[in-house]
Amino acid sequence: MALHTLSVAGVRGADAVAVTEAYLGRIARFNGELNAFTMVDAAGARAAAAQSARRIAAGDARALEGVPIGIKANIDIAGFATTAGVEARRGAVATADAPVVTRLREAGAVILGHLNMHEAAMGATSDNAAFGRVNNPHNPGHTPGGSSGGSGSAVAAGLCLAALGTDTLGSIRIPAAYNGVYGLKPTHGLVSDDGVVPMCRRLDSVGPLARSVADLGAVMRVLAPIGEAAPLSRVATLSVIDDFARTDVAVRSAYLLAHDLIEGLGLSVTRYDASDVDLRTALTAGFIESAREVGEFYAADYARDDGGLSPELRGYIAQGRAATPDALAAGNAAMAKAAARLHAVLQMADVILMPTEPQPAFAHGPAPVGQALFTGLANLAGLPALALPAGWSAEGMPVSVQLVGRAGSEASLLALAAKLDQVLRGYSPPPAYS
Repeated sequence: MALHTLSVAGVRGADAVAVTEAYLGRIARFNGELNAFTMVDAAGARAAAAQSARRIAAGDARALEGVPIGIKANIDIAGFATTAGVEARRGAVATADAPVVTRLREAGAVILGHLNMHEAAMGATSDNAAFGRVNNPHNPGHTPGGSSGGSGSAVAAGLCLAALGTDTLGSIRIPAAYNGVYGLKPTHGLVSDDGVVPMCRRLDSVGPLARSVADLGAVMRVLAPIGEAAPLSRVATLSVIDDFARTDVAVRSAYLLAHDLIEGLGLSVTRYDASDVDLRTALTAGFIESAREVGEFYAADYARDDGGLSPELRGYIAQGRAATPDALAAGNAAMAKAAARLHAVLQMADVILMPTEPQPAFAHGPAPVGQALFTGLANLAGLPALALPAGWSAEGMPVSVQLVGRAGSEASLLALAAKLDQVLRGYSPPPAYS
């Protein structure tokens, strides 16, 4: 078995130095075409791997001993610039690891470096003016999604075993969907966001991406305590999602298959009327709130107008600043209504099933409208959501479904995803990177 295909459990019993060298070799071989990593700390990775090898030999392996992990570029790694994909932050060298990185290191993980992303996390393509475009390993002419595009691309192509991303309106789950891997946005506030460049604190979450449910859970359990899975019996779907006219045929087929599989597990599936939820207004409001907070964070760079922020990012900030009090009030009301509806449905059901994205990954270029329509709801409500690969389009691109649960139900979502995955067998390595 190739070393880069080992699971977390497999790595914990393997030669950690050889595993790390295998991943560094794959980065050297493939990153030029994918542009998933913007910084590789080879020396630090080798030192950590050597320490892991000693612990494994002594029978003292920790939870992630020797596991090579990539970190999104908006999360602090001591001694390296936390660029957040922004030209103006090339000199923003972190003096300490973010707490999430500290947790990974203390569990034995080997930190490989920083992963590319959409500038300031404000987008769903990871076309980055400062650090270059990230490519999808299933088709390099297509987007890996965003904003954690480097995380999704690197995990899918086997450049790291798992990765950290951040998710404000879908930025873990969108790349998970487009690259055919697994991604978990935890309950808001469960995982520390200290040492993370903010986008919108009320909506931001840090979480993992991985190539299996088991590996996703292994990393998640290091990031925060998630307890044990509770029994599930009732799954909901939402009319406003079911009736969305622009859902791709492959996505709809995967969604219906997941629906049938859940019923086959003995769970009831009930459709709930959510026609009063204005998805577009609510998610646009979330974007505007994010743009306003990003504008505050980069206010000095915006005022200087010296090329530190791209025209795209400057445009988003201007859009946020231009929002009128009436528009902000209407947006806040729409967000609150959408969140309340999700919470109400989850009083009657244990989990909500929905597609992750309306379509598979699209060709490089402007993103179709509505990239966060399905993913952003969980952020507005502060709820955990897990995206898992569920099929393929006729063109050979992955499609995905997601499970949204009650606050604190990460373990239950992982357990249900594992059962579905026994049939879906969702992850398949991109042929050029297998």
